[in-house]
This record gives sequence, structure tokens and C-alpha cells, in this order.
Amino acid sequence: MKILRWNIVVGVLMLLLCGNAQAYARDLAIISNKDYPVNTISTAKVKEIYLGEKMSEGSVKIKPMDQNDEQLRRRFIERVMGTSVDGYKAYWIKKFFQEGITPPTTKASSSEMIHAVGGTTGGIGYVWADEVRGDSVKVLLKIDVGN
Repeated sequence: MKILRWNIVVGVLMLLLCGNAQAYARDLAIISNKDYPVNTISTAKVKEIYLGEKMSEGSVKIKPMDQNDEQLRRRFIERVMGTSVDGYKAYWIKKFFQEGITPPTTKASSSEMIHAVGGTTGGIGYVWADEVRGDSVKVLLKIDVGN
């Protein structure tokens, strides 16, 4: 009987731990305006867009947007861009002064990002995948950014 209780306790703890791990594991979604000329995008292309190296898709001028949500922005920069937040800021300061190219505009929240991307031709941004709502945007890529 004692062994059965321990097995139940261990089983419940394992379920709670697994449940919490999944609750915190979120995907990041790269979204675009619904009229964006492509339906999928690679991580490498996203990186080119956010480094100011790829500025158009066909005849559409790309307008990348950045997040002000600290956790989401850090995950995007570290996992997609492959650098630190400070490294990304330094890159854009240098690019701005050397080439005159402005960094992506910043949106305060995911809801503001979705609204802005949906209302901007060539708009592209990133949000948590579970926050994507409405038919004004489409998901180009989902990225597992872990815990």
C-alpha cells in the first residue's frame, strides 16, 4: 500500500512537471500582412529582413516591425537573429550611422503588432504563436524558442 501511494505521488508530480514544461514552451510566429507575396519564409530570410539586408519581396517593400515585449524580443533576437539584444542594438546603431538605414519600428505589444502588420502592405513582425488573431495577418513561420 505504501509503495502504491509513492507511485501515485511520483506520477502526479511527473504530470505537473510535464504540464508546466509545456505551459512555458511557446512558439514564436513570424507574421505578415495577408497580402504579403509569399506564404512561407525561412529563418535565414527573416534574419536578412531584420538586418536590413532584404528590403523587398518582389515589388513589395518590406516593413519589419520589432516588439517591445522584453521576453519575446530577447527570444527572437537570440534564437532567430543569433545574437544578443545588445549586439543587435549595436548592429543597428552602426548601420544607421554608416548606411542611413533605419531599424525596424517598435510596437508596444503583440496586439499592436498584429494590428500594425495587418494594416501595412509589406508589414512583417513577430508575436507569440498563440496570440495570432484575425484574418488581416498570416503566419509565415513558427519557431520553437524553447523555455
